[in-house]
Amino acid sequence: MTRVKKTRKTGPLAPAKQPQNDWEKPKGKTVPPKTTQKTKGHKPGSRSNPVTGSPKGSAKTEANALNDPRHGSKKPITLIDPAQQHVQQVKQPAFDRKAALAELSALENDQRLEQLLDRVDAGETLSKAEAAYVEERTERFAQLADLLGIDLDDDDDFDDEDDDARD
Repeated sequence: MTRVKKTRKTGPLAPAKQPQNDWEKPKGKTVPPKTTQKTKGHKPGSRSNPVTGSPKGSAKTEANALNDPRHGSKKPITLIDPAQQHVQQVKQPAFDRKAALAELSALENDQRLEQLLDRVDAGETLSKAEAAYVEERTERFAQLADLLGIDLDDDDDFDDEDDDARD
């Protein structure tokens, strides 16, 4: 059988103790009531959570919130270095006149475009892909001519003036 340790508990069968009255207590050393000593230093957490004023009164807490030493400076700061702001300006690539002239001459010598324009002049209808090709190439030709300062309408006027001068 297992060993059962002795206990000081009386168990459920023993009579309950009666509370002692003050006059029945033994008269001996009396313990004086605890006195609160003067505290030295700040309470724990006072550095990160400064307590100012009394906790009562919402007006005081609002005023304290404005003067909270934990909050930093209200001075606005620039997030981007001023030296970097000037560098970030993107320069547009310089206009390459030689490349534009080469592309313009390539469009003028495009055999497929010439054939399609001849078919349009003859009155034939083009497929969607052919019409899109013609439209794209003619728009690009007009853009390049405009960039290079070439007027497309002036050629006809000079031809008419030359014909009138010869007559």
